[in-house]
Amino acid sequence: MLTGPYEGPVNESRRVRGPRDRRAREPFEAETCKRNVRRSVLVALLVVLLAGCSSAPAPVEPTLSPTPSSVAPAQAGPPIDIGALRGRIVFSDETNDVWTMDADGTHVLKITSARAMEFDPTWSPDGTRIAYRHQSGDDQTTEIYVMNADGSRQRNLTRNHVPDWGPDWSPDGSSIVFNSAMGSTGWSGLFGYVMAPDGSDPQRLSIHYVEYPAWSPDGSRIAFMAQEPNASGSNPDYNVYVMNADGTGIERLTDAPGEDGWPAWSPDGSQIVFSSARDDCSISDALDCGSTGDIGPWQDAWIMNADGSNQRRLSSEFGQFFAWSPDGSAILVAGADLYLIRPDGTGLTPLPVEGVSHPLFPDWIS
Repeated sequence: MLTGPYEGPVNESRRVRGPRDRRAREPFEAETCKRNVRRSVLVALLVVLLAGCSSAPAPVEPTLSPTPSSVAPAQAGPPIDIGALRGRIVFSDETNDVWTMDADGTHVLKITSARAMEFDPTWSPDGTRIAYRHQSGDDQTTEIYVMNADGSRQRNLTRNHVPDWGPDWSPDGSSIVFNSAMGSTGWSGLFGYVMAPDGSDPQRLSIHYVEYPAWSPDGSRIAFMAQEPNASGSNPDYNVYVMNADGTGIERLTDAPGEDGWPAWSPDGSQIVFSSARDDCSISDALDCGSTGDIGPWQDAWIMNADGSNQRRLSSEFGQFFAWSPDGSAILVAGADLYLIRPDGTGLTPLPVEGVSHPLFPDWIS
């Protein structure tokens, strides 16, 4: 969620941002200019969030799955039929409040209105409840809350006065996985935890750094992003990992320089979409490399097989958070705006949301 020289912890507020511009060698277009003005506003709003974590504890030695990555050629294809989309989507307006809507963008409803920041929501499998991040001050005040799908009965699950965020519900509804600084020494890092949906019996999964965990559809594995030792600079080194649901069998799936993170499983568990900063101009000489022009790197949508193989870019549009359609035919991407794209990279289609300026952190159920 939210993440000048680098000193000490990687600032979490840097890690949710919108881009300002692409490299000047790209052709100038008026529409690009309009988008970049809006994206620079998003950077300014989100950078106020404070630091979330520091250098990682000594990680469990992972098994690397080395695979080449590639940039797929741009593919147009027919646009996605928004009117045919089914299900419900929960999301937040930046970090301000939690909203729900039908998958076709209708029946938009704000369901929280606290003075605190409330964002990063996730559905329970049956669609009756939503877990989310509640933050009344700096990252020390972050807690995992849960509420009914209509916004009623909001309650604090963690109550531990350390950073907690990144909730994701297990497919059977019996547990919530999240990252937390519980058990760390000062700002020594974030660990993966699971707890019951009522907040009871929190259990640490491992001593490996874990952030933004995501449960596989069959409940057997958890994907997550992890800060690497000595990560530094404006594009610190993060990679996508997977582990068994009990915290064992940790494997690293990505090995590109810069940030790889925010993984989301396809409904059949065969693929993982993730955000990557490997196309930022600070580390890429490609003609279509990107630059935010502000704090933090350019990030776009990539996809890979669940074992880390066949990594390829879906789109050069800025994108950081993802939700798959329940049938696996489309991916909802949140960056400067919401857009839909097929898993093969075709059909990029904007999804406007009436009354919400910057939808982020989507989750989609049937």
